[in-house]
Amino acid sequence: MHNEESKDDLADLFLRASRVIRGRWRENLIPLGITPHQSRVLSLLSHAEPEGLRNSQLADKLHIAARSTTEVVDQLQEKQLIIRTPDPADRRATLITLSASGKAQIGELSRLRREGMDSYFDKLSPKDRKELTRLLEVLDRENPRPPRGDCKPIGRDK
Repeated sequence: MHNEESKDDLADLFLRASRVIRGRWRENLIPLGITPHQSRVLSLLSHAEPEGLRNSQLADKLHIAARSTTEVVDQLQEKQLIIRTPDPADRRATLITLSASGKAQIGELSRLRREGMDSYFDKLSPKDRKELTRLLEVLDRENPRPPRGDCKPIGRDK
């Protein structure tokens, strides 16, 4: 039994819930042969302009290095879920768009996500779900994601 001093704090509970949700999502993706990173790229491309995105734009949206995005895009291209085409505005760059298979996969990803999240949150009453949504929206609005900065090596302050 928890007393007031031994109760988990709000951050611990939130992080634990986040880990459970991510774990469920990872498990749901296994039958599709897609990783969470790959699903995020597919999702971003599904909301992009019809001409697609450059690798650097994907990296910015994912808050990761462009070379890391290249690896994920290579994997998605091998699975024939995305298409790379030359960027007419810059011959050195390519634009990345969803293939027909990638577009079809988006529908399946949406269904899996909805089912997985519904089974997680269905323990809450509709009133509690509405309140949780409201509270998370407040936190999201009042705590915008900071701009991505350059990473410093661990242990170096200079």
